[in-house]
Amino acid sequence: MSERPPGPRARRARWQLPPWVFAPVLTMAVLFPAYLATAAPDLTFWDASELVTAVRTLGIPHPPGTPLWVLVGRVVSGLFSATGPARAVTMLSVLSGTAAGAVGASLLRPWIGTRGAVVAAVMAGTMTTVWSNATETEVYALALLASALLLLIGDVAGRPTTRPAQRDRARALLVFVAALAVPLHLSVLVALPAAVLLAWHGPRVRGRDLLVWGALALLALSAVAVLPLLSAQAPALNSGRPDSLSALLAVLRREQYDVAGLWPRRAPLWLQLGNVFQWADWQVAFGVHPFPTPSGPRAALTVAWAWLALLGGRALWRHDARVGRAMVVLLLSGTMGVACWLNLRAGPTFGGPFIPVGALHEARERDYFFALGFWAWGLLAGAGLTAMATTLARRLPAPVAMLPLLIGVLPLVANRTVMDRTREPAASLPRTYARLLLDAVPQYGVLFTAGDNDTFPLWYLQQVEDYRSDVTIVTVPLLGAEWYRRTLADRRLLPDVAVRRWPGLETALRSVVLQAAARGRPVRVSTLLAREDRERMDRAQGWALEGLVYAPAPGTAAGTRRLDRVALARQRDQVPPSALRPVPAGADPVVRQIQELLRCTQVVRIDDPLLVSSCHAP
Repeated sequence: MSERPPGPRARRARWQLPPWVFAPVLTMAVLFPAYLATAAPDLTFWDASELVTAVRTLGIPHPPGTPLWVLVGRVVSGLFSATGPARAVTMLSVLSGTAAGAVGASLLRPWIGTRGAVVAAVMAGTMTTVWSNATETEVYALALLASALLLLIGDVAGRPTTRPAQRDRARALLVFVAALAVPLHLSVLVALPAAVLLAWHGPRVRGRDLLVWGALALLALSAVAVLPLLSAQAPALNSGRPDSLSALLAVLRREQYDVAGLWPRRAPLWLQLGNVFQWADWQVAFGVHPFPTPSGPRAALTVAWAWLALLGGRALWRHDARVGRAMVVLLLSGTMGVACWLNLRAGPTFGGPFIPVGALHEARERDYFFALGFWAWGLLAGAGLTAMATTLARRLPAPVAMLPLLIGVLPLVANRTVMDRTREPAASLPRTYARLLLDAVPQYGVLFTAGDNDTFPLWYLQQVEDYRSDVTIVTVPLLGAEWYRRTLADRRLLPDVAVRRWPGLETALRSVVLQAAARGRPVRVSTLLAREDRERMDRAQGWALEGLVYAPAPGTAAGTRRLDRVALARQRDQVPPSALRPVPAGADPVVRQIQELLRCTQVVRIDDPLLVSSCHAP
C-alpha cells in the first residue's frame, strides 16, 4: 500500500523556522528601520568625512589606520553606491549596529527567552551613544558588532552542553576575532575579559590548541599589512605614510598623538568617573531633556534603568553564575575600566568649579568610547524587565504579566527625535560649510586650517568629488608629525630641512607661508584657527577678515585686523539662509560653532562682537 502524501500541516512543520532565529530577526525588524530613518544623509562633522574619504579612495585615515574597517567599508559601500558616496559608507554603521543588536538577542535568548531577548536587545540598541554610532560613518558600530560576536562565541565555547570539537572551534574563533581588533579597532578588546569568562568552562587548554590559536592570531594580525600596501599607491589621504616597518608601528601605536598613560591622571579619577555618570545620564531618555545639564525626570529614568540592570544582573547570576559574572565584568570593563585606561581630560561640559580655570578639556564629548558599556547596561536592564515579568506571571495572567516589557520601548520613543541626523540645518551644514570655505580661497591658494571640522569635509570634496582640488590644505595641528611635513615638502611647501628636524610651530608656519609666496600662491587662514597660530605666520603684519577666512594684509599694523568689505559681501551672499536656521535641541554643539563661523560673513563694523567671540580676531 503506497504512503499517503503529507498533509498541509506536515508540510508547514517541515518549513518551520528554528526557535533561535526569531529573537535576532525580530530585533533587526525594530532596529534597522529606526537606524535607517535617522541615519545621516550626507557628511557629518568630526572624523566621519575623513573616514568616507578613506573608503572611497582606499586611503589611510588617522592612526591607527583601521585597515580592516576601510576594506569592509569599501565592500559594503559598493552595495549602496546609488545612495551617494557618504550615505553608502554610513550604511556600514547602520548594518553593523543592527547586526550587533541581533547578536545581542541571540546571546540572551538561552538565558531569558525570546521575548525578553528582543526587548533587551532593542533597549541596548536605542541607548543614545549606541544609536548615534549606528547612524554616521564611524568605526564604533562595527567594533560593537565584533565585541558582541566575541561574547556570543565565548558563550558557545563555555556552555556545558557544547561538544568538545565545537568547543575547540569556538575557542579558536574567539582568538581569531580578538586578534582582528588590531586592524579593526582596539576597543573590541574591552569585551575580551567577559568573553573569556564565558568561555572558561571546559577542559584545560592543550599545547596543540595554543599553536592553533597563535597561527590564527597571526592570520588576523596580517590584515595590518594592508596599510603599507595602500600607502604604496600614494593616495592623497595617507595618514602616517606607513611605508616602512617603523612608520607602520608608529601608526599602530598612534605616536603622532599625545597618548596618555595610566599616570599621572589628566583629571582626578573621581572626576573622570563622574564624567562617565554624566554620559550615562544621557543614554535612556536624552530627548526628555536634550542638554548636557541634568534634569529631574531624566535622572529618575536613568536611576530606574540602573535598578533594572541590577535586577537583570541578579537574575542572570541566579540562572548561571558564569553568565552573571561575565555580564557584570562586561559592564564594568566598558565603563569604569575604559575611563581608567583612557585617562581622559574632563569633557567639554563637565568639571565646573572642580578643575582649575584654563585647564584643558576634551575637544568633544567622548561618550562613544563607552558604547559597549552602555550597550551592556541596556542588555542587563532588559534582563531585569524580563525578571519582573516572570515574577508577575506567577500571580497574574500571562498577558498582564508581560505588560512591563513595554517599558523597554522608552529609549526608542524618547531618543528618536534627538537621534535623527536628517534634521536641518545639521544634516547639510558640513557640506555647505566645506564648499563655502574652499570657495573663499583664491585659485591655487593655500588654506591653513585648525583640524577636524574645517579639514575633513574639505578633503572629502577634493578627493572624492574633485571639487576645488587646486587648493592645498595645511592642517596646523598635523605639522608636528614628520610624515605630514614630508607630504608638504612633496608639494613644495616646506624645505627638506624642516622635514628631518622639527623647527618648532612658528618656524614651520612661517616656512610654509614663505614657500607659498615664492610660488605665487595666495594664503588664507580659516577663521576656526586660533588667533595665536595665525599671528605666528607673520608677526610683522595684520590680517583682513574676508568672511570665512583671513587674508594677509600688508600695510596693516602688526597684531591688528581690518575688514575686506568687498570679500565679506561676496561671501555673505553665498551663505544660504537655510544654513543659519535654528539648531534642533540635542544637536552636536559643533553645529552651532560652524553657524557662528558662517555669521562671520555678516560682520560690517570693526567693533562687532562677533570678531572676538567667533571669528578669532586679535
